[in-house]
Formats: sequence, structure tokens, C-alpha cells
Amino acid sequence: MKDLLHPLKEGLTLEELRHLSGSRFQDSVPWLYDQWRSGNLKVLRFSENSSSRNPVPYSNRAFFLPDDQVQFILPAESSHQTVATWNVNSIRIRLPLLLEWLQDKAPDIVCLQETKVEDHQFPVLDLQSAGYHSVYCGQKSYNGVAILSRLPIDEVHYGFRDGFDASEKRMIRVKIGKLHVINLYVPQGQTPDSPKFAYKQEFLNHVLDEIQQNYSPEASLLVAGDYNIAPDHRDLTFADQRQGMVSFHPVEHAWLKKLESWGLKDLFRKHHAESGLYSWWDFRTRGFEKNDGMRIDHLWGTASVLNGCESSVIDVDVRHKPQPSDHAPVLCTLSLP
Repeated sequence: MKDLLHPLKEGLTLEELRHLSGSRFQDSVPWLYDQWRSGNLKVLRFSENSSSRNPVPYSNRAFFLPDDQVQFILPAESSHQTVATWNVNSIRIRLPLLLEWLQDKAPDIVCLQETKVEDHQFPVLDLQSAGYHSVYCGQKSYNGVAILSRLPIDEVHYGFRDGFDASEKRMIRVKIGKLHVINLYVPQGQTPDSPKFAYKQEFLNHVLDEIQQNYSPEASLLVAGDYNIAPDHRDLTFADQRQGMVSFHPVEHAWLKKLESWGLKDLFRKHHAESGLYSWWDFRTRGFEKNDGMRIDHLWGTASVLNGCESSVIDVDVRHKPQPSDHAPVLCTLSLP
């Protein structure tokens, strides 16, 4: 619903909104009341003996009229933004935790992976009520990516432009304010000698082509997501024993070098040189309790993004919550020129 309201300076009447939103309208009415109550929605109404509309304040007796004009009040765009990436491993299971986390941390942009729902099941209204626009592409039980934002989301592209493996929902590209954002869910790869690892390599090569063909290193570009790659020995336990295994393989490291050569850098490593900081732990081996994990969830940015990155953290606290994902969110604070 917010996507219909935010582009229009003069707003829409309720009747126009009903016509444009179709079947979504009735389900969105409680959200409209909530936004009006929260001060995010301006309601203008013709008063008696007046030819112009005047603002109507919210009250416990407030109601909408068909001729009311409604306008979403956009938050002011700030040069400071908090951006996060989080593999939620099922947004249906993790929705209460996600909503609690959004309220607590209030990030401006969130890239989600492994949403594991078809598009008609994505919780748009819950996220709208939390103050977020959302774009998403998903499939039943597997994969799925989404981007949430407090500011309007523009220039949305789903999947690869060349049509590579369109059935696998693993990438969204958008622009939010000054920032270009790519959200990735890279295949895990299973074992180095499996077809799934060959597919992972093919996927990574298409990602690199997508970046090279659509962006410049001079752009403000952030590539976020679950890369399923630990960049170096600091990013996983028992590195010597795991050398050559999936997620710590020379082919994957060579691909990261290509990203760096093009102009992308690991934002987390700008602020943390130490080892033992991970974003994923295996449930089956109780890896979190042992801190036996890997740092495979990443935020990489071009030079302007790297220069404006003021902090980056892995939110390990959320991993202690009931029904957590096996991944923890990774956040960075950006100040863009």
C-alpha cells in the first residue's frame, strides 16, 4: 500500500486507492489506520462549507470517508544509513523474531535470504506495519530473497538479466536513495566433486558478469548476502583441516579476488582484523555453543561505500533468542556523500 502512496505528492483519495490496490485494499485498511495513528499518514478532508481539504487529526473515533485524501509522510532521507544482511532460514518461522529485531535495531535497509515462501505468502502487511517497504522473490520451501527499506525502493531487478536459472530465487538488485544494493543467496555447493559445486561456480561467474555489466567501481554499490564463502583462515575454525572444502575452496577464494580486483571490499574487515568472529554455526553439531562457525554472510562495497563505512558488527545476541536462525545478522553503518 505504501508503494502506491509514496510517489504522489498530493496523495490519493480512498476511492482511488481502493481502485488501484484491488483485492489488497480491504486487508490494508488496519494498516492505514495504524499509519494514521502513528503520524505516518496525512488525512485531508473537505470540511463543511469549504472547497478545500483540511488535515484531520487521528483520534479514537477516527474513521475514513471515501473522498478523504491520504498521503504517506516519507521519512527524511539521511546520509547515515544502517544496512544489514541476514539469512533468516524461513521467514514464516522467524517472523516474530524479525519484527522484534527490526523494532530493536531499526536498520534502514535489510537484505534477507532463505525466506522459503512463495510471493503470495510473503508477510508484506506485517513489514508495512513495522515501517518497511519490501521487494521479494521466493519459492516454496527453498531459497528466496527479499530487501526491506524504510525509504522507497527503486530500479528493482529480479534474478539475472540474461535469464540464468530463473527458477532459483537467489538475487535482487535495487536502488535506495544514493545506494545501489545487490542481495545474494549463493548456493552452498555440497562437496567439491559434486554437480552442486559446479553450479555454485557458474552462479558466482554470473554474479561477477552482472556486476561488471551494470555498475561501475565509482558507483555507490553494496553487495550483501549469504555468500557461503569464508574469505580466509580467520573466518572459520580449524582452517587447516577445512582447506579445499566447500565454502573454503581455492576456486571460491579466486572469485573473491576477482571481486576485489573489480573494486569491491569486505566492509567488516575494515573494522575487525581479528579471528573467531562468525555469522553461521551448524545446529547439528551445536556449533554456536562451541563457537565452531564460519563468517559467510557479507557486506562488500565499492570505494565510496568503504570510505563511508563507519562501523560493522555481527549481531550475535539475536542468536541467543528463541527459535533463532542458524545465521546471525551482519550490520554496517554508512555515511554516503
